[in-house]
Amino acid sequence: MMMSYVAKAACFFLKNLCRNRLTAFEVKLLTALLCTIFSGTIHASLADGRIDFGLISPRDPEQIRANWQPFIDRMEKALGVRVGLRAYENQEALVRDFINARLDAAWVGNVPALEIVEKGVGSVFAQMVTKDGSLGYRSVLVVHGKSPLKDVQHVIANAGKLRFGDGDPKSTSGFLVPLYFAFQKNGVAETKKIFSSVRVGSHQENMRRVVAGEVDVATSNNEELGFFLKDPKYAGAEIKVIWESPLIPQSPLVWHNSLPPAFKKKMATFVTAFGGDDEEKAILLKMNGLSRFRASSNLQLVPIADLEMFKARQAIAINSSLTPEQRQEKIQQVIQRSSMVELRLKLSPF
Repeated sequence: MMMSYVAKAACFFLKNLCRNRLTAFEVKLLTALLCTIFSGTIHASLADGRIDFGLISPRDPEQIRANWQPFIDRMEKALGVRVGLRAYENQEALVRDFINARLDAAWVGNVPALEIVEKGVGSVFAQMVTKDGSLGYRSVLVVHGKSPLKDVQHVIANAGKLRFGDGDPKSTSGFLVPLYFAFQKNGVAETKKIFSSVRVGSHQENMRRVVAGEVDVATSNNEELGFFLKDPKYAGAEIKVIWESPLIPQSPLVWHNSLPPAFKKKMATFVTAFGGDDEEKAILLKMNGLSRFRASSNLQLVPIADLEMFKARQAIAINSSLTPEQRQEKIQQVIQRSSMVELRLKLSPF
């Protein structure tokens, strides 16, 4: 059914291309569509018998590497290739390496995954499932346990006197979701304009700063809060949640579109079957409090894409330096980008 749609769309575009009827944007859309169809046939050689797997590291990178290494060791045996493991403190660096084909697969947040998919270089193939079976998590705003702040409205009302700990701009739960649901939905377009100061950090850095009294309120997510409170270094830490977001899809695994289809199938089988015995269950639990991975696709990024497009439209709306013509041009660019993203999310090269 999907390939029938793709074939019809391609024929429509090609007919009009021959008649010189395509706009510049439609040419781009056609290019994206054809790349999506055929990217799976541009195989990585795997000639050196090696792939590289990237990890985001919301906590200590070396600890994350150690927690994931047993899983990677078993992946090597299952796939018959060496698997290099790289941990990244900065999601932007991971995305850059993925786009430049220095990574073949990765665990990333939803926002970086969207960028990878939008660039046409990678696709979602699996999703984390937590030990309690959850397919999602929630962004939170946290304050010191003795803070008088009660909720997000209280924060906004007193923002001019408060120090804010924001998340990495590429973090779904640390930045995008709080920006949209906690602030923009309460009339705040830009957090930098309302707080006395803003410091950017990882989930763990934000919570450490709250406990240390370096910021008054900060972003994180409920899972990272759980890890933080279990850390012996922060035993007895006084921290409380004053806001929670709607459910966000659990982080995905992505692979590079240039990997051979047979290899992708082998990897997907290994990943989604992992956790079949007690030893594997223990590995998953240590990796990130997981019970298993389930099969997924680019479609899990649809709500994240909606948030990203909203953010782009808001950025235009609050930019007072734009002329009416420039504003209309930028709005049109967002509409075109939205169409391109929708195409990427709905069509899978696998």
